[in-house]
Amino acid sequence: MTESAPLPLPPLPERVDPEALRDLDEAALEGVLAALRDAERATVAAMFPYSRQVKELQARAQEIATEQRRRERAAHIAQRKAVRDQASSGEMPSLEAALSSAEPVALPETPLASLRAFLSTGGEIGFGYASRPGAIGFTDGRRQQSATTYGEARRLYADGWEPGAPGVPGVRVHLAGTRVERVVPLDGVVVERLAAS
Repeated sequence: MTESAPLPLPPLPERVDPEALRDLDEAALEGVLAALRDAERATVAAMFPYSRQVKELQARAQEIATEQRRRERAAHIAQRKAVRDQASSGEMPSLEAALSSAEPVALPETPLASLRAFLSTGGEIGFGYASRPGAIGFTDGRRQQSATTYGEARRLYADGWEPGAPGVPGVRVHLAGTRVERVVPLDGVVVERLAAS
């Protein structure tokens, strides 16, 4: 269906100087106002096809945004499933296995901040507090130490230190890209293998 060409903008009525308005009688003043209102109605009518097109463009952009969100959700669900599959197959070892295994998952000097880790349920996490990421706290029951590299974490674990704080066992993590923090057990975290020595 072909739409008719939009109407041209109507001319503006002659402007009456505010000082001159004082000299007009009621009928003349009403006449000036009526001319302005007529021009306003004509302008709105001329703009209507453009306004309708802007609304249509906005609606189409929202449809695309909805599809993008659907794809993001699908990718997020697929990533979580892939993590669960890799965790159950042993391709992604638990943090406990990564700390205790004779076969390391990364080089000793690898910063914990660059070691990709996930909850065993699939969500990506970072070690430590969201405000101070990249560390795992360890305790011997009385004292505490922080490890910031994979090698330090393995050494502390081999020396009998446990992740956590006195009376609070577990690994403090934060959900990637958020400030949401929690303490999870060692087997509740899996890590991605990097090239190891």
